[in-house]
Amino acid sequence: MTARERVRAALAGAELDRPPVSFWGHVYHRESSARELVAATLELEREFGWDWIKLNPRKHYHVEPWGVSYRYSGRPNEKPVLEAWPVHDGSDWATIEERPHDQGALGEQIEAVTRLRRALPETPIVATVFTPLAVLAEMVEHPGDLKRHMASHPELVRRALEAVTATYERLAPALLDAGADGIYLATTDWASRDLMSPEDYALWGRPGDLRVLATVRRAWFNVLHVCKRRNLLFELADYPVAAFSWDATDPSNPPLGDGLARLPGAVMGGISHEGALLEAGPEAALGEFRRGLAATRGRRWLVAPGCSIPPAVPPATLHALAEAVRLSRGAPAAPEVPR
Repeated sequence: MTARERVRAALAGAELDRPPVSFWGHVYHRESSARELVAATLELEREFGWDWIKLNPRKHYHVEPWGVSYRYSGRPNEKPVLEAWPVHDGSDWATIEERPHDQGALGEQIEAVTRLRRALPETPIVATVFTPLAVLAEMVEHPGDLKRHMASHPELVRRALEAVTATYERLAPALLDAGADGIYLATTDWASRDLMSPEDYALWGRPGDLRVLATVRRAWFNVLHVCKRRNLLFELADYPVAAFSWDATDPSNPPLGDGLARLPGAVMGGISHEGALLEAGPEAALGEFRRGLAATRGRRWLVAPGCSIPPAVPPATLHALAEAVRLSRGAPAAPEVPR
């Protein structure tokens, strides 16, 4: 099967030769331009031969149009440091307006998708987009600041949320037009009981999420990434996406088998980005792969990390995982149920 055929089959729960596999992470010293981001992405694709590409931009591209900036050291694998942000007290939300979706850092991501599609005409590509609430959270110094402002300045926060949502309603379909097969919509910290109750997320997060997803309904490879521990995965199970991504190895989250049983789409993940992948050898990560294969029978499963992988992950571990997946066998088509 081609990579595109394999991913499509996995999403549909159809017969395939083996599960598709892909990993992604930040390359901090090469994220500051579309040209360098794509060059780094292509180098990793040539090395590992992933079945799909989750384009992994710098996390703050989402909020640079509103005045957020980070300071880079220029040293490989060293995280940038927050330098400036627009909201220092609740009244500052009044300054957050809609921004052009095709200029500055947002336009740069459209360019990156265009370049990547030109280089990889057949490989499935998903473009990273934060949920509107997650974008808002990047405009303050600490996530708790946004929580406090929701209580103290709810109308101003809602006005800002509307501006961000409207901006991303234009960006998301533009990424498809540039060549992406879908978006990877990430909730970051927010669809977690550590920050929000299900009721609060339904009030503050869900409406914007669904508005953005509505603009990309034509895409075949939209993914919802429900980040962090104690996540609200099943509360978002009705989102119109082809696959659900989460950290299935965290004991506070649903495991892969439960997700497969209760979610309407495919499941993506199963390999611990902060645990097994960081060990010196590949044995722990290979064990997680084998357990994922047993739990899913290789059906409706895209082998992937629970979240973006750290730069410290040994390349030998990724090579070992890639080889193990390629030597595995996919599940046959489901038998017809006798009538």
